[in-house]
Amino acid sequence: MLLSIQANGLTYINHFNSQFAGEVGLISLGLGKEFSSYSIGGMYGFVPSEVSGGPLIETVTLRQTYEFFHWKRIALHAGLNVFHVLGIKYHTHDYGTAPDSYYPIGSIRGLLNLGITVAYNKKESKLFYIEAGMNDITIVNLFNNSRVINPQDEVSLALGFKQRF
Repeated sequence: MLLSIQANGLTYINHFNSQFAGEVGLISLGLGKEFSSYSIGGMYGFVPSEVSGGPLIETVTLRQTYEFFHWKRIALHAGLNVFHVLGIKYHTHDYGTAPDSYYPIGSIRGLLNLGITVAYNKKESKLFYIEAGMNDITIVNLFNNSRVINPQDEVSLALGFKQRF
């Protein structure tokens, strides 16, 4: 068993998570706590300026997942991520001449996702996952403009790795 953060006999952190893409950064890293079917954690993500086409984009994310099906080493889960984009100045150019602080709520987003997890080893401590998700703005736009917007064009994909300890 690897090191875990404990106090008074309670384990507060029992897994490391890393993710590629999925709207919370090109690369995201974090720590979290798993319960029987529920997992919660925090992540830091970033998109380098070479990829964003503008300044460095950084995010902090509250990541929650619920495992609703488990068979051998394969599990299906649903998740809700709430993420905040640090330094939202890169968004204001989308709104013409609005001042930098005019749209502050635009830096907080919700992301619903569905995923599949596959355990790499028999102890199920090393896991790989893939998730498909949509953010809150996209979901609202789909309801309001269902004839114009193709849902397949709006889905984000994430590839991830989780190490339990």
